[in-house]
Amino acid sequence: MRFDPSLTNQPTKTMTTTNAAKKLTKAGFTVSEIKGSFQASHPATAYLIEYIRNGGSDNIICINVRRANDKDDSMTDYFAGTWVDNITQAIRLAI
Repeated sequence: MRFDPSLTNQPTKTMTTTNAAKKLTKAGFTVSEIKGSFQASHPATAYLIEYIRNGGSDNIICINVRRANDKDDSMTDYFAGTWVDNITQAIRLAI
């Protein structure tokens, strides 16, 4: 995977869970929800896109891209994956 500097420092816009799911589905991902936390997987890649709902609103926050077999470890302060600003960056990183 290569680093693309054009993906950084872009203005962020608020995205809703519905719009995020539509965009991910259009890109070929399967989206599932577990208690306000969303996970999207693609059959052609080993990466997952994860994001959560912002409190009681429908907006999304904390968009993370990680390998499917990579897990966080609270004992060593290891947080799996890469945090991104928007769903488009997550899709580009995951595919």
